[in-house]
Formats: sequence, structure tokens, C-alpha cells
Amino acid sequence: MRVGVLGGTFDPIHLGHLLVAEEARLRLGLDKVIFMTAGQPWLKNEQPRTPAEQRFDMVRLAIASNPHFEASRQEIDRSGPTYTVDTLEELQRDLGPATTIYFIVGLDALEEFSRWKDPERILGLCHLAAVRRPGWLEFDADGFVRRFPQAAGRVELLPAPLVDISGTELRRRAAASESLRYQVPEAVMEYIQRRQLYNSGTGSALVKPGDEAKIGGDSDEVVASLLELALARGALKFGEFTLTSGRKSSYYFDGRLLSLDPEGAHLVGRALLPILRQADVNAVGGPALGAVPMVTAVALASRQEGGPLPAFVVRTGTRTHGTAQTIEGPLVKGSRVAIIDDTCTTGGSLLHAIAAAEEAGCTVVKVVVILDRREGGAEELERRGYELTALLVATPEGNVVVSASN
Repeated sequence: MRVGVLGGTFDPIHLGHLLVAEEARLRLGLDKVIFMTAGQPWLKNEQPRTPAEQRFDMVRLAIASNPHFEASRQEIDRSGPTYTVDTLEELQRDLGPATTIYFIVGLDALEEFSRWKDPERILGLCHLAAVRRPGWLEFDADGFVRRFPQAAGRVELLPAPLVDISGTELRRRAAASESLRYQVPEAVMEYIQRRQLYNSGTGSALVKPGDEAKIGGDSDEVVASLLELALARGALKFGEFTLTSGRKSSYYFDGRLLSLDPEGAHLVGRALLPILRQADVNAVGGPALGAVPMVTAVALASRQEGGPLPAFVVRTGTRTHGTAQTIEGPLVKGSRVAIIDDTCTTGGSLLHAIAAAEEAGCTVVKVVVILDRREGGAEELERRGYELTALLVATPEGNVVVSASN
């Protein structure tokens, strides 16, 4: 297999990136091109950047129509400065030795190749697909090979279209409310406008390296990404639906299509964990089946953060075999627990899980759902002494929005 890798901050991704990727795919006979959104690129360590989740969202939107393009979270999920050599080593392990990797890079970047971490090792891991850029049309290939003998036969010069689109200029235009049409994909333009991404003073202002972890825990940003993904994956649909209860609804939400999706599970864990940390819980559980992937996502996210939270699930009925337990999982008596689920309608499933946890000798201190349908469940929970926190809420008009409580 032949795989191209196009890395960048993608702040924002634009048509120049897409043209280069497609040209490389066609000229090099690549099976796919991976768009690698940078986390903290060390060569740009002093430059402010838009939060990684939003840059990754824009990449996903930009490449959605091309089956040969793929978006990778590899670098944004890695803590600390990101280095190309580490990314390539991880990719080679994942893709296997039979895969040939072509790292797509501009001629201007090759001028700084000697500054890259372990350039000789990079040349052993991949071929370089060097692309001309406006202002960088000439390349001393012989001089490059003299400086790096390992580059012999491993550098391909690509005559890609010369499209002079600048990320800096796009950010300036967006901040000034000027048109980005025909410079970024329509979906990316709409995303930037909807989020007011580059407007100074908004909640999506540019950030500096070191602030990413803080923003990653900002529930608003992560939940907004979760809502975008729910729409993209079909977990949230609008139209005319008849629910199991027989009631008509203008939308349909299937939380498991979200929480069982790898990207969705990642976002669920990131969205819920800060809420649970603030409540100082030491276990998280919920009713089967909806909460099963959710509590797993939280447990994994907590382990990655270095403060593991054990997870448990509550069966809808008591087992008649084995240990005959209602609760499955390592729940310790006396724990402060959170009960979570994908939706809250009348609150019945949540109250069943709450009762089971309390019967096991635990104290329920937090109740959280992805979506509150606002059909009386929150009020019933409050009447019984439990406050519901929802990531998303249904509006009276039948829309689904990020909850103002995040």
C-alpha cells in the first residue's frame, strides 16, 4: 500500500491543501492521503493557534466528500510538542512494513529540514513528496542529497498547482467578516462563520501552546464538536419520527451511534470527565445498555489523565444466574458516584440506576446525560433531590443545541 501524509496546523484548512493532496495522490499512485492535524508543532511553538478540536473538525468537513482522504487525530491526541519523526514511526508501526509512506511537504519546509528532529531517521521511514509553493519554485536536489545521503532516490518533486492561499490572510478576512468563498470548502466556511472562529473576543479566540489542555477540558468546545459529530454520523436526525412510545417527534437521537463511534467515544469521555472531576466522584455508572459505552469512554479518559475512575453498569433486571447482581463492575461501598446515560426523557432509567447505586451503599452526587429531551425527566429528578446536567438539550422548537449550563 502507498500512503501519503499531509501534515499542518490547518488553521484553517483551505483549497490549496486539498489540491496538493489530490495531485500527490494521482501522480504518486497513492491509495489514500492522511491529513495529520498538528498538535503542538515545535517549529511553530510561539505562534497562537485555534484549538486543536476545531482545526480537526474543519479537516473532517473539508475532506468528507473524498473517499481517498482520511483525517487523523494522532498528533493532537499526543501531549507536548509534536515531531514528524515520532508521527512517522507510529504510522509505520500501525500500517506495517509493506506500506510505503510519502510525506508531502512544501519546498520551503525542506529549506529547514536540517532543523527537524532526526532528519536522517525521517528519510529512513518515508519518501518526501516535495511540492512547489508560490515563492519557492527552485530546489537544489543535488545539494540536498549531498547534505543527506539517505535522500538519494527518496525525494519526489511534484508539479502541483500554484495556489497562493495564506492561512494568515484567511484568518484576517474571517476576523473582518470578509468572504472566504472559493478559498476554503463551503462546509469549512460555514463552520468558521457559525463559530465566529477568528473574531477577537469570542469564545473561540486563538490560543497559545500550553493552553490546549485547558481548552480540551472546556466542555463548551468539546460538546460543540460532539454535536457536530452526532449530525455527521447520523446519531441526530431531523424530520418526522414516531418514537417507541408512539409519540411524534421532529428529531431522532440514537446515543449509541455516537458513543460506539471511536471519535464519538473520545469526545464523550472528554466532555464528561471535567464535569465528574468537579463533582469529586470516585466511580461512574449508568443503566444498560445506553450507558455501557459511555462509562467505558469515561474510564479510559480518566486513566489517560492519570486519575482512573472505575466504571459500573446497572442491569434493567436482577440476574437469575451467577452472582445474581444488579450492578456489574468494581463498585466499592461508600463511593461517591455519578450516574450517566445517553438521554433523559422521563428519568425512569436514571432513577433505577440511582436506586441500585444507593442500595449498594454509595452516594449519588451527580447525574449527567448527553441529551435532555425536556419531557419531565429533569423535573422528576430534581423533585427527588438530584440535579440533572445535560450536554445537549432539546428546544421547544424541536432543535437540539449545546446546553447553556456547560
